[in-house]
Amino acid sequence: VENNNNTYRVTKIGSGAFEGGCTGLTAITIPNSVNNIGSYAFTSCTRLTSITIPNSVTTIREQAFDYCIGLTSITIGNSVTEIYYRAFASCRGLTSITIPNSVTTIKREAFAFCYGLTAITIPNSVTTIDELAFRDCTELTSITIPNSVTTIGQSAFANCTKLQEIKVY
Repeated sequence: VENNNNTYRVTKIGSGAFEGGCTGLTAITIPNSVNNIGSYAFTSCTRLTSITIPNSVTTIREQAFDYCIGLTSITIGNSVTEIYYRAFASCRGLTSITIPNSVTTIKREAFAFCYGLTAITIPNSVTTIDELAFRDCTELTSITIPNSVTTIGQSAFANCTKLQEIKVY
C-alpha cells in the first residue's frame, strides 16, 4: 500500500492474499495501481470466473491463479513480461487465452492442466516456452508458434492428446 497525499493505493497483492479459503469469491477488480501479483495470491479461488489483469501489472508470480477451476476468461495486461511457474495451471474452465506482446517467457507448467483450452497463439515477443508449459491441455487442437521462439522445453505439450496442428511462422 502506497500513501500519496493521504490517499492510499494498493500497489501489490501479496503472496497468499486470497489463497484457498476464498472459495466464495466470484469476481475481483484489480486496480491500475497494482504492479505485482504475488505467489499463490488467488490459488484455489474455485468460483472466480473471470479476471482482468491491468496494464500496470508487470509480474504475476508463481501459482497466482493455480487451481482457479471456475476461470473461463483471463485478460492479461500488456506489461507482463513472464508468465511464472503454474501461474494459471489447472484453470480447467479456461477455453482460450490471449498472451500479450509484452511476454517473453512462458515458465514451467504455466498453463498445465487447463483441460478446456482449445487453441492458443503465442505472440512474436515470446522467446522461451519452458518444459511442461502446456502439459495435459487435453482439448488443445492447434497452436501457433512464432519464429521468435528459440527454446521449447522438454514435454512442453505433453499429453496434449487432441493436438492436430502446429503452425510455426
